[in-house]
Amino acid sequence: MTLAPAPVVKDSIFDEARFEVAASLGASSDFEKGVFLIPSLFFDPLHSKGREGFDKFLHPRFFLSASISTADESSQLMAGASWKFPVAGPTFVDIGFGGALTNASKDEFGGRGPGVGSHLLFHEYIAFGVNLENNWNVTATVRHSSNANLASPNSGLTYGGLGIGKSF
Repeated sequence: MTLAPAPVVKDSIFDEARFEVAASLGASSDFEKGVFLIPSLFFDPLHSKGREGFDKFLHPRFFLSASISTADESSQLMAGASWKFPVAGPTFVDIGFGGALTNASKDEFGGRGPGVGSHLLFHEYIAFGVNLENNWNVTATVRHSSNANLASPNSGLTYGGLGIGKSF
């Protein structure tokens, strides 16, 4: 009896891995020192690629990210939905919204990052990118996490960074 080889699965839920280096964009009272390392994984179980218009919004990608402080400031775990739209030629815009869990100080005088009022936050980002050869891309990203004024204080955590990604 001859066994047939296992079928090769071309589709994967893994869509992209990205690594960013970021810095705080906060005002003087919200500013955090140091560099923030942000690895991200993007998943596409709903097959977002190739969809357009309203159908694209119904089929988001999902992300799981971490923001790791190198200077004992606030760090975060972030997750949510994202949408990646082609713009012109190799350029794209990637937007995401979800939640974050942070170790930032809840009050203004706690010492780790600005006072954020809650360890559970809303998180959103926008990235502008360029696709390169062999499924690589570079991005410029702005990220923000805050409690949307559901708790006091609500200083928020805001970062700008540059990244490199590999699509699968």
